[in-house]
Amino acid sequence: MIRKFISFILWCRLENVMAVAFTVSLVIFFLTTRLFRTVSFGMLDLIFILLPVGILGLKSLLKLLVSSETDENADATGYLLSFFKPFLKIARDWFPFLLLCACYYSLYSNLVTRVNPHRADAFLARVDTFIVGQPPSFLLESFIRPWLTDCLYLIYFSHVVFFPGAALYFYLKQDERAFRRLMMGFLTIMLMGTASYILVPAVGPEVFYASQYVLDLRGHALVQSVDFIFRTGHVSFDCFPSLHVGIPLLLSFYLRDYCRKLFVPVLIYVAFMCFATVYLRYHYLIDVIAAFAYAPAAYWLNDFFLRHWPAERASRLAAEIEEKHPSPSRETAI
Repeated sequence: MIRKFISFILWCRLENVMAVAFTVSLVIFFLTTRLFRTVSFGMLDLIFILLPVGILGLKSLLKLLVSSETDENADATGYLLSFFKPFLKIARDWFPFLLLCACYYSLYSNLVTRVNPHRADAFLARVDTFIVGQPPSFLLESFIRPWLTDCLYLIYFSHVVFFPGAALYFYLKQDERAFRRLMMGFLTIMLMGTASYILVPAVGPEVFYASQYVLDLRGHALVQSVDFIFRTGHVSFDCFPSLHVGIPLLLSFYLRDYCRKLFVPVLIYVAFMCFATVYLRYHYLIDVIAAFAYAPAAYWLNDFFLRHWPAERASRLAAEIEEKHPSPSRETAI
């Protein structure tokens, strides 16, 4: 029985195994520590994945409604199966990432404070001071302008649609291998970030230096609304590393493989995001620097897992990765 169960797991999609394992671990932790009573949950927490899923669901529904091809001889069961098949495929492909986002945003703050109650803000602040002489957010106070704050708030908030938009693009192109590789990379860097947030919990310069800033960040009504939405779904203790930088940087690596003409524009977007995270006082400089280590590490780990997971080795995805990035042993053999 155990052997069959292990064999079943090894032949499941890797993203399903990772998402379910992470979710089960969190559920067990919260059940044993009775922390579910303090969990707050909102739909804004899931917008990162619900947005593209909703677009795909609407597209499939409209396609079914305008389709004139119906099988008059099909029974009710066959008709229902054909009707729901597109939606079931969308659920299968996107559900692991929806599950991970739900766990990350809904359970995460309680997990950090229970596992590691010691904040690392003082340490991260000292590292920043060692690098540039004083906190970078203080250095940027002289650059504060309402119009600049507006632009950088919008850039910072754009992560909600930027990465899901890229995943949606490959999904609509029906490039399943690119889509799965991209989303597996997202899953990998999210898990790496979660582990780091537990080990190095920090709330960020905005809170740590709250009483020391001379100037407030000023913006117009639009940006105030964006900031309100962001704070409503914001997770505490998620500074080191900055996934706002790490995720688009990781995306740039995949665009280099599948859509090279967008590689440089995305790198420019990453540069603006780096400036925005520090200017808006959400991250320390060392958080941004760490993202440049985490993104390539997630890229490499993701490809390593996909190469060696039994279910993926039997698919064309592992072969495609090997073709784009041959392993050292293969290069030596050639």
